Amino acid sequence: SENYNLVHRLDRETSGLMIIAKNLQYTRLFGKLFKSQKIKKTYLAICEGVPKIKESYVDLDIKSDINDKVIQTKTFYKVLLYNNNTSLIKFEPKTGKKHQLRLVAKNLGCPIVGDLKYNLNQNKQRENLKLNAFMLEFNTEDNEFKITSALPKDFTNYLKLKNIKFNPTTI
Repeated sequence: SENYNLVHRLDRETSGLMIIAKNLQYTRLFGKLFKSQKIKKTYLAICEGVPKIKESYVDLDIKSDINDKVIQTKTFYKVLLYNNNTSLIKFEPKTGKKHQLRLVAKNLGCPIVGDLKYNLNQNKQRENLKLNAFMLEFNTEDNEFKITSALPKDFTNYLKLKNIKFNPTTI
């Protein structure tokens, strides 16, 4: 419909949830929720390697593509599972900047599998980006919402390949 509006964006290669508003009223409502950081976003990523610290906040300055302005970002991460030098990491960005999670993973020394821009390990066979917008949580008009994504088959198959047994209902 011409009335539908995309309320936020994901990198083209990222799978998972997006919010599309059906009308201008909800476009504005969700815009305010995102701007005031009242939507909790949870991402899952399969990364090469395992961070030394298994759970922490990362404050990272990212240089803007447009005007070289430095943007401050804040991201919580937690290693959920790991095996065979591969980790499944939960990311909760407190800010939402371009490539934020991909850059955080790279700076942790654990780039996301399939990330052709920030993963410098070209020895791996070509994979889709293993980053999924897994969960969105928010309140609107006295209603609480917690929406989860089904993980793509290539994501779950890669976890099986690395012998990582993950149950999405545990998040």
